[in-house]
Amino acid sequence: MGEFVYRKEGLCREEVPLSLLAEEVGTPLYVYSRRKIESNIDHIMSALSGTDCLVCYALKANANIEIVKLLAEKGCGADVVSGGELECALRSGIPAERIVFAGVGKTDAEITRAIERGILSIHAESEAEIRTIERIASDLNRKARIALRINPNIDARTHPYITTGLKKNKFGVSWESAERLFELAFSLPHLSVEGIHCHIGSMIREVDPFVGAARSLAKIMKRLEHKGLKLKSVDIGGGLGVDYEHIVEDGTNNTDHSESVPTPKALFDAVLPVFEPFRVRFLFEPGRYLVGEAGALVSRVILKKASSNGMYCVVDAGMNDFIRPSLYDAVHQIVTVNEPSKEREEVAVVGPICESTDFFSKQRSLSIMKQGDLIALMGTGAYGYALSSNYNGRPRGPEVLVEGSTYRLIRKRESIEDLWRSIP
Repeated sequence: MGEFVYRKEGLCREEVPLSLLAEEVGTPLYVYSRRKIESNIDHIMSALSGTDCLVCYALKANANIEIVKLLAEKGCGADVVSGGELECALRSGIPAERIVFAGVGKTDAEITRAIERGILSIHAESEAEIRTIERIASDLNRKARIALRINPNIDARTHPYITTGLKKNKFGVSWESAERLFELAFSLPHLSVEGIHCHIGSMIREVDPFVGAARSLAKIMKRLEHKGLKLKSVDIGGGLGVDYEHIVEDGTNNTDHSESVPTPKALFDAVLPVFEPFRVRFLFEPGRYLVGEAGALVSRVILKKASSNGMYCVVDAGMNDFIRPSLYDAVHQIVTVNEPSKEREEVAVVGPICESTDFFSKQRSLSIMKQGDLIALMGTGAYGYALSSNYNGRPRGPEVLVEGSTYRLIRKRESIEDLWRSIP
């Protein structure tokens, strides 16, 4: 892929050695490639060329303001799910008319702020929320632009914790009630009904679930048109997966899974024709696809520990830094920063947290590592720092953006004093 390559200095992010970053910034640390993020958004924009579209970056994947600014410069809008993300998007230079606001439990204060700023759409997810938005807009003497999020009962065939489009999930309104709720929304004087929305899950590895969701939305849109209710946009959400296994070609395959995923072009070639008869604007909300493969978590080996269960490699990053393996049993490629050894060992890579779930891999065949060595957990640009915490009284590490042969610190390492700085 070019953004992570081995050179004489070891593993490099673009032209910057990770060993240099570890020496100058310390470990654990997150490292991102500007080149990879720009390449990913360019792939999406190219695949959507010639269409009336808006790409709204899902800030929940990684809300570092410098990364959001980068994507704003590339013409992205924003998909936000909280008041904090809304402010981040605005401060990053994303115009309000390019921002959509989803989420099943928006507060009155968040809805008020969204209406006052005039964002493109508040994605309503219940009848109660439709009426709340109407009430707040009336109090403000404004019109609020909304879309209705549909739960199409489509199985995204991904991890159950990141599936959002089944009846048993909390998100959206049921497909069966959608037509009635659209009629309600169109009837309310302080609402401007803009479009229809769905998001069926994350880390989706197939096109078929997207097509199924698109067809479900198209059926509703057709029924609404027969009643003279015309929508302006359709938002298919995000969720396109990434290949976590082959980010670094180190001559080994150290995971058990194949993460083959469709390209943006394959996705849009299948989905866009479904909406051609309606002549609407198309919205897409990528998050993981844009930043996931662009990031790595660099950590140092504290020690090796033999047990009756096998060998443990204990590193200085923990589940507070990167929780996906603990939370989703996610499998991420793990490589050594120095040139990988042809010699292998069965080892579990674990952190120092006082939890048995604090692991980055269970027993796996990896290049031999020794105390003091640097390792890199690949594909951590999405849902990495964004899900980090201070659990076990651990300050969070820094974030670095590599730009060719240079790098910028885009978030400082927290100090122990920062842990109680907000206590009055």
